[in-house]
Amino acid sequence: MNNTDFWRITLDTNPDTCNLNCIMCEDHSPYSDSPKVRKKQGRLRPNMDRDMLERVIRDAANMGIKEVIPSTMGEPLLYPHFDVFLDLCHELKLSLNLTTNGTFPSPDKHQNVEYWANRIVPIGSDVKISWNGASEHTHKQIMLGAKLSQHIENAQRFIAVRDEWADQHYCSMTMQLTFLRSNLDEIPDMLDLAIELGFDRIKGHQLWAHFDEIANENLRNDIVFAERWNQVVQYCKKRVAKHNETALRPFKLDNFSELHLDNLDDIAPNGHCPFLGKEIWIDPTGRFNVCCAPDQERKTLGDFGSVSNESLSKLASSKKYTELMASYQDNTLCKQCTMRR
Repeated sequence: MNNTDFWRITLDTNPDTCNLNCIMCEDHSPYSDSPKVRKKQGRLRPNMDRDMLERVIRDAANMGIKEVIPSTMGEPLLYPHFDVFLDLCHELKLSLNLTTNGTFPSPDKHQNVEYWANRIVPIGSDVKISWNGASEHTHKQIMLGAKLSQHIENAQRFIAVRDEWADQHYCSMTMQLTFLRSNLDEIPDMLDLAIELGFDRIKGHQLWAHFDEIANENLRNDIVFAERWNQVVQYCKKRVAKHNETALRPFKLDNFSELHLDNLDDIAPNGHCPFLGKEIWIDPTGRFNVCCAPDQERKTLGDFGSVSNESLSKLASSKKYTELMASYQDNTLCKQCTMRR
């Protein structure tokens, strides 16, 4: 794997700012070290400053990158310069791929959803709303601080604006979840809810357990839950196939892949990295990152420089990056990655 065809970039604009505490989140989980501890240890990251934001986005556009993702580690709508982010996407004709926790925070509490929807939908390629239950109890136990009823209302309001824009520009909507033991039996109901609300897709990921306290949420460390997961996958695929027989727009499932029961440690035997040579990550200080692995883990892949010192295009074509592309399948971190395809 030596060819590059970069088409997307993620800017971790505000990874340490969020208004929820999801149990699986690397930084904001109640099982994570507190911000005070991380600050003392030098692990609390600043927000990306406005000058860097603009420079990186313009460099990305000059490289031919077509899609931009704001922070996927904090809540991007809390980034102080998020309107600037949107303005740059409009100006440079870049698509915005957004993951939000579904609370849609803004100064104007009443019009928050509609304000963001009308700003995002015209340039949006996809908006992912984090979602982790079909019952109020499960949803709030996983996404601490969230309410399912409010999530449903917010999604309805956002999708209503999406539908108003549909003839001019169609922005797909994704319900995004983490596959856990505690929400496994509710996934079929989440699928039904997603279809009912007007989502276009459900996308999920197997758990990357950052903390011992959630290790027992992993579907891959018990054959009983792995088998149950495979049954859920089969059901969901049949449900979607039936729906799509008459749907105006086909509904999609993403990452609904059966587990190999004889090798649960490897989620995708001989799987390929979907990111190297395709996507770039820039942290708030300008550090060039090669993938979306947890921050401390991906640092073990090496130091690939910073946009504070070099251009984005030069970092993306460096010898060190090229060598990683050729050798990543032998890397311990890459072998255990849950994102491989």
